[in-house]
Amino acid sequence: MDQTPTRTPAITYLGLALALFGVPLLVFIFQSNVTPGPYSNQFVITKELSIFAFTGFFLLLIIKGEKLGLDSIGLHNRNWGKSILWGLIGALIAIAALAILLFFIFPKVGITFAEGGESTRYKNVSLWAMTLMVLRAGIVEEIFYRGYVIERLEKMTGNWIIYFLLPLILFGLFHYRQGIGGIIIAFVAGVILAVLYIKKRDLKANIIAHFLVDFLPNVILPLLSDQR
Repeated sequence: MDQTPTRTPAITYLGLALALFGVPLLVFIFQSNVTPGPYSNQFVITKELSIFAFTGFFLLLIIKGEKLGLDSIGLHNRNWGKSILWGLIGALIAIAALAILLFFIFPKVGITFAEGGESTRYKNVSLWAMTLMVLRAGIVEEIFYRGYVIERLEKMTGNWIIYFLLPLILFGLFHYRQGIGGIIIAFVAGVILAVLYIKKRDLKANIIAHFLVDFLPNVILPLLSDQR
């Protein structure tokens, strides 16, 4: 039997480029064309809806271009109970790890997070607009950096250093606007989310975990402390 490896179609290379660099490029374009100062709700909503639209196009690329189902990126309608359970477990693990970084490690080495810089530009953004942003992050970043990139690079290379570490490194670096603390936070959270995906191959669980990790500090805590 012929054991010649199946050639990766060009559409998949395009998909990888879009998955790895599409959203950071969109965010860069939006933020480079806005005046200095705090962001408005309108700006945040427009940006987030544009990213959702881009993601819809990307899913069509999978279905129509690659001729594959969304289960090829771990997005299926099975076992919702297990998805929710593993999403909660993943969120708890990530929150615990990030809390250790924020409250024990960062203070000892002089690293700050969410102080000044980009974070201050969201001070006038309402909690419902912030909810849209963290919902988008949970859905879109998991579709791109876990579901699509891991699955396609694993199939193409079979090399865990490539399909595990490459998206992790880029995912961390693309949080550069949050400073070194933001890069480290994103990388550590990305490690946990990547392991969760590789173990369960259930993107729903990843989306739930990612959303909760962002939602609790960015929406729930400000709501409870009545800061907005």
